[in-house]
Amino acid sequence: MLPKQYRLTRSRDFARARRFGRSSSCSLIALYSLRTRSPEIRIGFSVSKRVGKATVRNLVKRRLREAARHHLSDIRLGQDFVVVARPAAAGASFQELDAALGGLLQRVGATRDAVRSGRNG
Repeated sequence: MLPKQYRLTRSRDFARARRFGRSSSCSLIALYSLRTRSPEIRIGFSVSKRVGKATVRNLVKRRLREAARHHLSDIRLGQDFVVVARPAAAGASFQELDAALGGLLQRVGATRDAVRSGRNG
């Protein structure tokens, strides 16, 4: 489970990340990334009713939270993220969601190795 200190919970923070942040997407998820002045990493998840019924949405959220926890050590500090699940995420395995999230984090330049390779966006 993703520790509470890493969670993005306020709707205004979600809106700010979606409006002003960098975005990237794939068939399973969309990712919005916004740099902040705070030395924290915060991640929020949005799974709409288009993904499925409540049990399916909760399963997708649990898998995405675990995938985010798995990538915490790779992410640079001082960023807010919003992960938006797409309907195809309902049929995806944890490994597929984990790989998709890792790829999108690299694509938006949020990982430490993206900084080393010169893609600091």
